[in-house]
Amino acid sequence: MAVTFTSHGYDTTTVNPYTETAWADAFPSIGTAKYGVRSPLHWKVTAVAGQDRTVSIGAGEGFGCGVTDKTVDNETIQLDTISSGSRWDLIAVRRDWTPTGGESKFVKVNGGSTKTIPGGRQTGPGNIDEQPIALVQVTAGQTQPTAIVDLRTWSGDGGAIVANDDLVRSFLNSTGTQITIGGTTWTRRVGANDTPEWSGSTPPGVDAGQSSSTPIIKAETRVFPATNANGDVIYTFPTAFPSALTAITITDAQSTGGFGAINVKIINELTDRTKVCVRFLNPNGSALASLTLKVSYIAVGY
Repeated sequence: MAVTFTSHGYDTTTVNPYTETAWADAFPSIGTAKYGVRSPLHWKVTAVAGQDRTVSIGAGEGFGCGVTDKTVDNETIQLDTISSGSRWDLIAVRRDWTPTGGESKFVKVNGGSTKTIPGGRQTGPGNIDEQPIALVQVTAGQTQPTAIVDLRTWSGDGGAIVANDDLVRSFLNSTGTQITIGGTTWTRRVGANDTPEWSGSTPPGVDAGQSSSTPIIKAETRVFPATNANGDVIYTFPTAFPSALTAITITDAQSTGGFGAINVKIINELTDRTKVCVRFLNPNGSALASLTLKVSYIAVGY
């Protein structure tokens, strides 16, 4: 069942007047960006366990094109079936100015096999406009969505916009727009021959894709899985780094069998923010194979 929206910013009615209180609540949002949500949890789209191709949209508040909306319950939307391949569908907030007093509601917009905003999305502030909040992939033979891309945005004092995925730049692309995604701030500027273009900048000490310039340091001692015949082991961190793993140092490695510290040469191969591949070797270069090691390490990431 569709949730009830409490909206302000459409033509006022006796039932829903645009009061000074509504204006005071709306101004910090509608004066900073075209679209947005109020909180990291508001209108978050997640898969519903046990229900075919169904997503849930969390309660919350958002805004778009001068209209503010609030929902107090979750809404579920079931996506259409697919007989082969995969399809990327848009979950959006549709704002319709055509009826008296206007109407806001959550909708799905079927897409194609490419991970992009569907061409069927409506964009007409003052008529009908759809604010993207997620792109969901459905795959033939799978009951659960196989991917969900978060397209929500946030803005605050000063007008800066924050987003989680680079796809946001495909629909928030007016000249002068500034969006921070990960560790990169993108500005839509006027380039050569008066052509709009994106320019990205990254603060010193932050790689593109990092979410913060403040490093996260993990100094831990853990039992690694057994090494393979080459002395290699893939270790998954108990808690993944939010954006990236940038360095790791092994400070000690001992066999859980009890024969003390092992003098090893260690080769680190960084893989991603969730895990690391480590090779344990004897001083003569031979592999320390089939050993379960208790390892102390210092890992740095963002």
